[in-house]
Amino acid sequence: MAGAGELDRRIALQSAATVNDPDYNSPKPVWATYATVWARQEFHGSTETEGAAREYAEYGLFFTIRWRADVKPEHQILYKDGQGVEETYQIVGRPREIGRRRYLKLQVRLVE
Repeated sequence: MAGAGELDRRIALQSAATVNDPDYNSPKPVWATYATVWARQEFHGSTETEGAAREYAEYGLFFTIRWRADVKPEHQILYKDGQGVEETYQIVGRPREIGRRRYLKLQVRLVE
């Protein structure tokens, strides 16, 4: 990681909250944004998996952000690309610290 100038994407960090569904009077999860940060997007290789009678490729996708203590594996990332496409990513595994509390590297998977 060379410097903060490489953090050229804007992402929203989201955590789950539970609200009461008025139609069914049961709890349902909703995602709420708790921070919007600058990030670097990186692709690393790919793997092929089979799922529900279809085969698809899954790319190793990472977001690198400035270090934060509040990012957890159960959180998700909302990213809007330059063409207005909104994508949601699940954090895979534990965020990895780069440097001494300088950056966090988050491996993510697209939520379909």
